[in-house]
Amino acid sequence: MKNHAAATVRNRILKGAALCGVLALSMTLTGCFVPPDDLSGDLSNQGVVYNTVAVSAPPRTATPTPSPTPTVESVFNFGTNTIMPTTQPGVITSNGIVTVVTTPPGSIATTARPTATPTPTAAAVLKKGSSGADVKTLQRRLKQLGYYTGSVDGDFGDATEKALRAFQDRNNLLVDGIAGKSTMAKLNSSNAVKAAAATATPRKTATPKPKTTATPNLSTEYYLQSGSSGTRVRTLQARLIELGWMAGSPDGNYEGATEYAVKAFQKKYKSLYTDGVAGPSTLQTLYSSSAAKSSTPVSSIGTTLESGMKNSGAVKAMQTRLKSLGYLTGTADGSFGDATKAAVIAFQTANGLKADGKAGTSTLNRLYSDAAIAASSMPTATASTSVDGYTTLSEGDTGTAVRNLQKALKNKGYYSGSVDGKYGAATTAAVVAFQSAQGLRVDGKAGPATQRALFTTSSSTDTSKYTTLRPGDSGAAIRQLQTTLKQKGYYTGTIDGDYGSGTTAAVKAFQKKMNITPVDGIAGDKTLTLLYSSDAVDSDEYATLRPGDTGAAVRTMQATLYELGYYDGSRDGVYGATTQDAVRAFQIRNKVTPVDGIAGNKTLTKLYSGTAVAAAAKTTEYKTLRKGDRGDEVVQMQDSLQQLGYLAAVTGYYDDATVAAVRSFQSRNGLSVDGSAGQETLAVLYGSNPRAAY
Repeated sequence: MKNHAAATVRNRILKGAALCGVLALSMTLTGCFVPPDDLSGDLSNQGVVYNTVAVSAPPRTATPTPSPTPTVESVFNFGTNTIMPTTQPGVITSNGIVTVVTTPPGSIATTARPTATPTPTAAAVLKKGSSGADVKTLQRRLKQLGYYTGSVDGDFGDATEKALRAFQDRNNLLVDGIAGKSTMAKLNSSNAVKAAAATATPRKTATPKPKTTATPNLSTEYYLQSGSSGTRVRTLQARLIELGWMAGSPDGNYEGATEYAVKAFQKKYKSLYTDGVAGPSTLQTLYSSSAAKSSTPVSSIGTTLESGMKNSGAVKAMQTRLKSLGYLTGTADGSFGDATKAAVIAFQTANGLKADGKAGTSTLNRLYSDAAIAASSMPTATASTSVDGYTTLSEGDTGTAVRNLQKALKNKGYYSGSVDGKYGAATTAAVVAFQSAQGLRVDGKAGPATQRALFTTSSSTDTSKYTTLRPGDSGAAIRQLQTTLKQKGYYTGTIDGDYGSGTTAAVKAFQKKMNITPVDGIAGDKTLTLLYSSDAVDSDEYATLRPGDTGAAVRTMQATLYELGYYDGSRDGVYGATTQDAVRAFQIRNKVTPVDGIAGNKTLTKLYSGTAVAAAAKTTEYKTLRKGDRGDEVVQMQDSLQQLGYLAAVTGYYDDATVAAVRSFQSRNGLSVDGSAGQETLAVLYGSNPRAAY
């Protein structure tokens, strides 16, 4: 019992001691609570030295990835016991240093959760090729401001980029077509400038690049040469102008000026023949990206050059050509002054043109042609040859011309000597008497005015003005004949006064042109009278066509009248009543007089020029062409689109590429954009002034 009682007491004592120990421990723990460290306070009076470790934070990137909070372990020694203190999380300060503070032993460390500093999310950069909701938002905002007119589809394409560039330009931002931070900030601000305000404040615009000539379809070989006309010639001329070889504007007629420029271009390449003919090799080279350019035009078309023009490339080209022919001795400076006008008049006179000092189409084409007569080619005796072929004769001259002069003076009663072809004192006296009677300048020389008065008022006793000239003849009269034939483009030989085979061929050509019969190569009175009259036409001019005429010339005229809407009959080459009515209608609309239905040189020159006015009332009906169509009508449409730079290839099939080309053409020309070629689209496409692609 005693032992049991003792054991019970011992157990109770032990339990009480344990309870006291627990209570003591609890009290101890309760008294040791330490609040979280205040890093802003003074740590010098805490009675314990704290270890503070500075750790450099890694550099920030655009989108930083949270890294584990660095910790530092510090060891505190109390007597013989080593206690590991609680380590607190690091704190990142404003200067990028991580400060870690440890809690001394003997206390309970409570870790305060650091306040997370939000990391800015980098704004997405939108540019061409981007897509999604952000692009839609961009498009919608650009549309609100009036810069974007396309569909809000979330695809950043050409239209979106163009609109964005316009916005950047208008708002004084870097114009790069990329929606970066600055652009987006301005775009979404309340002071973003709207597109409508663009007209309120003038701004600088980029200088537009010259329009590139559309490369024609060269898959089919063709040749352009003197006498050619139409769209292909106009495209060729536009390319020559673009490359600097010509000045002016295309007229679609391949004449002297165009041929001259083509020759100049061909001379740049050893592989090309310098013949002035634009064949496959020349065209391939001309339309290539590496085609040779000229800093100064060598010819000009489509414009009239006249006094007062300054700093003109066309004038400079003309002056250069006049210098090469010996008519101008001054500087080719591009300014049309008195010296240039005098040179033009001299050239026109020598070449049988209207001597008005203005360089129009006829003068320029003759100037740049191989048929142009140089000043050095004119014989000394014909320095004062008039446009109607009269050569000044004076004492000492001999030959047929003098004989004709003496004969006419004798018929008038002024000369009583022998008709021997020798201009002596008696002939001079007769000329003086005639000049005095006619009120002319009295100098004893039979110049153009004197001869014109003498021969147009000859006595009725001899109705023939001229002595017949035949092959084998020679002398001044032959030189005069050759000079006039050369001026008018029929004769290309030397003016030597000998009536040879070349002169005979030239006379035949003139007779044929003027419908003189017989075409025998003999210059009789009828031939010479017409040759020296104002009715004589140049070899490159148009012979008059009249009702009753037939042949290729009539057929060509009918075809042109048909294209212009004046003629709807058969192109049969017969000049009948329908053709005459068409010519008369053309003359009325184009103000060509007289309105007689006869196609003379004046009418035909206007008809074949690039300025001929088409019939107003004629409207061509076109069949609507759509995707999937095939045939010649599609080929014609594709060829026109290709010539204007909208389409790459002519296939004869209305495919997706053709639809895209038609849509582009419609948009460029202010038409309804649907990709189908209807009446309105085709009328503009085949009209006189369709707008080419950019």
